[in-house]
Amino acid sequence: MALLRAEHITQRFGGVVAIDDVTLEMNPGEIVGIIGPNGAGKTTYFNVITGMYNPTEGKVLFHDKEITGRKPYEITSLGLARTFQNIRLFANMTVIENVMVGMQCKTSAGVLDGIFHTPKHRKEEKLVEEKAAHYLELTGLLDHKYDYATSLPYGKQRKLEIARAMAAEPEILLLDEPAAGMNGQETEELAEFIHSLKDMGYTILLIEHDMKFVMSLCDNIYVLDHGSLIAQGPPAEIKQNPRVIEAYLGKEE
Repeated sequence: MALLRAEHITQRFGGVVAIDDVTLEMNPGEIVGIIGPNGAGKTTYFNVITGMYNPTEGKVLFHDKEITGRKPYEITSLGLARTFQNIRLFANMTVIENVMVGMQCKTSAGVLDGIFHTPKHRKEEKLVEEKAAHYLELTGLLDHKYDYATSLPYGKQRKLEIARAMAAEPEILLLDEPAAGMNGQETEELAEFIHSLKDMGYTILLIEHDMKFVMSLCDNIYVLDHGSLIAQGPPAEIKQNPRVIEAYLGKEE
């Protein structure tokens, strides 16, 4: 049984078909990539899976249970957490506070507990801070925990976004162009880090433009062009697929 299956997804915006009958599935422990030229529909597909869009047609299944149409926060609490193409850190918060925000879907203390600073609130806050420090250690950011998030170098801000997504304790991490804007060394370090996430037991779905990055990381790749699926398979097959070369790889050269 697939861990995640998005069946026959079609997404229309007025008369524009952004996604046209695309099915994707992934098994536990896989790193799966979605690639394609600009405007291919990659981020739209992500937005359908994570509940930001309700698909015009099709359905999304997680652990064989339908999650189509659920709110993004509900989908996060079920076990799917994402990052965004444009970094969305809280600029006026420290690094550790940004990660603690990612745990809100897992906390049980209520508003009144927070207002009156009850023993339950204090205990949970301490636990949340300890867990946040753990995720910062995993991502190599622990030494920066009291720095403001936007003071970090760009590559570390990207890692902080991933740490915040990890803090929601997901089974699947959805990474939207995680290497965007990175230099060669930062990209190489990120690839090693994502490999380590797989070793930790995460299943990963990612969108990315850096072809070397995708080919070195992914077990399976889906290629979109103008909203349609034109190829799917392991990196070795995708590299040699004439339609992919014409639609995307060829344009990169």
